[in-house]
Amino acid sequence: MTDLNLAFVQDWLVDFGGAERCLDALCPEFPQAPIHCMFYDPRQFGNSHISRHLIHTTFLNKPLFKNRYRAFLALYPFAIEQLDVGRPDVVLSFSHSVAHGALVRSDTLHLCYCHTPIRYVWDLYHPYLKLSGLAAGPRSWLARAMLHYVRLWDAAAGGRVDAYIANSQCVARRIRRVYGKEAAVVYPPVDVERFKPAAERGEHFLVVGRMVPYKRTDLAVVACTRLGLPLRVAGDGPELARLKRLAGPSVQFLGRISDADVAAEMARARALLFCGEEDFGITPVEAQAAGTPVIAYGSGGVLETVIPPEGEDASAATGLFFDEPSAESLAEALRRFEKVRHGFKPEAAAAQAAKFSTERYVAQMRALIASEWEAFRGRR
Repeated sequence: MTDLNLAFVQDWLVDFGGAERCLDALCPEFPQAPIHCMFYDPRQFGNSHISRHLIHTTFLNKPLFKNRYRAFLALYPFAIEQLDVGRPDVVLSFSHSVAHGALVRSDTLHLCYCHTPIRYVWDLYHPYLKLSGLAAGPRSWLARAMLHYVRLWDAAAGGRVDAYIANSQCVARRIRRVYGKEAAVVYPPVDVERFKPAAERGEHFLVVGRMVPYKRTDLAVVACTRLGLPLRVAGDGPELARLKRLAGPSVQFLGRISDADVAAEMARARALLFCGEEDFGITPVEAQAAGTPVIAYGSGGVLETVIPPEGEDASAATGLFFDEPSAESLAEALRRFEKVRHGFKPEAAAAQAAKFSTERYVAQMRALIASEWEAFRGRR
């Protein structure tokens, strides 16, 4: 497929996270494809496949915008439409914000790999206003008007995409509701080869991720503090100071650690605690690749990646769920986990994680792009 004239569109490139890995994994398949995005920080992509491509940006590619990019949402619909993607055969956009709204010629196939429709104007609209201190007052009405405008634009942009690919069944349902279109599901790539079970496992629980409100790390900190259970927290972010105030002596904060240290921490942990609702959730898959069970809030993409026990039999299970986003519900799950923890098998967890490998993702994406291109050529 390297002879297919294809162009990539990404919302932005400022961190090398899960969304960026989806693009990076496909770059070797289309080495000549340009990448179009609103702004780009090359310091974060030095060793990536992305850095080897020609990258086009918008007027937002300035420090003022890049350093505070979440504050300029109102400009994004206008900015993404200023990208000139040219005349490729196929445009493949990777969107969790506005990338799917790039303007594409009618004789070009536009496929969108959708991480989610913009969550803070759809599913998380009211929680976003509350967390931002915008639930009431004049600033609230200004924010609500801006988000309403983005919501209308986003729904219209969805009609311009030829076909959607969702990163989970959970997101496919959102795409159906928001854009009125069915979406094929291709799970994101996880570098499962980077993780190996350890010969000996520790007694501590583990949290890994950015310290931001929606990750709900506070549930793990509070539950483990109340039960006196050892918890190690890896990551950094604006919530860190508050989490430290909530923590008791059994909670240890590691800060931001290297990928190698993350793999080592996961391999030694008693279990990974995953308390937020994610569209897919790469971290629980990584933990399973390390042979580590997952205790997760039972909502979102994790329901598609973690296998709970059948009764008291955990031999084929890879984790368990708690039902409510509360410290009490998590604490009850931790008590249940103690009853079955020795039944979990590292090999079962690793086998489940292998289903989400990078090789599987690339093969499925290649097949989907080829089939959609053939169908589009037939219609054209």
